[in-house]
Amino acid sequence: MNALRRVGIGVVLAVALAPAAPAQSYGPPGPLVYVVATSPSTQKEAGRLMRFCRWNDTTALRDADMVLVVVRSSGSNPLNSFYDSAKWLVDDASSQANESGSLFHTYIYSIRKNLSLDQVNHRTYEVESGISEQDLRGPRYRFGFGCDAY
Repeated sequence: MNALRRVGIGVVLAVALAPAAPAQSYGPPGPLVYVVATSPSTQKEAGRLMRFCRWNDTTALRDADMVLVVVRSSGSNPLNSFYDSAKWLVDDASSQANESGSLFHTYIYSIRKNLSLDQVNHRTYEVESGISEQDLRGPRYRFGFGCDAY
């Protein structure tokens, strides 16, 4: 009986003192992204891009590394390349045909120290077909909008 107790205590100590298994690591966290998507369909698409790219969202523009804007429109370039403030960008994005447009437009804006915004990249793709994960990994995205850009 004593031998059984000693073995039991030894097993408990061995388990308690054993080094923990290393946690799975998925690499460093992605950039903080301020997201502008003003309709249910654009919010869904922005969420898909954020998850795929493993970007983290923030509600504070000052904390963000970049701004992601998703709008729907049938036009070729519905947003401007520069905005004095995020308010003007949000107003402009809200004025698009965000539920009836046939194209998704995804924009990345860099943030200046004075919180004005400069367009870095713009991609357009059809709402029905969407953009594939292969396209997101492809060279056209790699040095602009792509997940590997930051």
